[in-house]
Amino acid sequence: MLLVVLHVDRRWGPINPATAMLSDYAWCPGWWMWDAALALIATGSAVVLAVLYRRRVLMGWPAVSAMAAWCLSVSAVAVFSKDPQGGAVTPTGKAHLYATAVSCVSLPMAGWLLGRRHRHEPRWRRSAAWSRRLALATIPFFLPFIVPFIANVLLGGHLPTVATGLVERMMAALELALLVVLARWVRPAGTEDTAPGSAGAAGALGR
Repeated sequence: MLLVVLHVDRRWGPINPATAMLSDYAWCPGWWMWDAALALIATGSAVVLAVLYRRRVLMGWPAVSAMAAWCLSVSAVAVFSKDPQGGAVTPTGKAHLYATAVSCVSLPMAGWLLGRRHRHEPRWRRSAAWSRRLALATIPFFLPFIVPFIANVLLGGHLPTVATGLVERMMAALELALLVVLARWVRPAGTEDTAPGSAGAAGALGR
């Protein structure tokens, strides 16, 4: 809701959503809404991570690491503001850039890994399918950010990103939808101590 207010009330977010980046809200009168929204997203994501991990739904270091990286990178985006447009490059701006790049990739990776792992389990097949679909759907939207970023890091160049604010907002909407799917996944996961067919469940049956 905070993000919606920033987009519809020009008093708090006087920028063009079609062209300006989401991080530009950090320089608007409603900057505190932007920071609060990111803090709430990071906190909610951490809760989802903890519950899914405790219930042995989120398993394997790649998936756990990707979800943890999402939580940390979203927090870092709030802590480290981007450099003003046309201003000098600062360490804070660089930290923001790196955190943004990680956040673009980490949640879709976690969602795809989680969906792939549980795609054949009847209880969670639908959630797993939506998790994979949304994760894959984000790829065309984060590539315009990630490809120039990686090229600049590896080659030391200054390739500009070709993405617009609208592209970034589409990616953010898909990632928030994916986060909702994972959050809904917590509810059925909470009825069992372990995922069906998992090593923990097998061990419990054995005992």
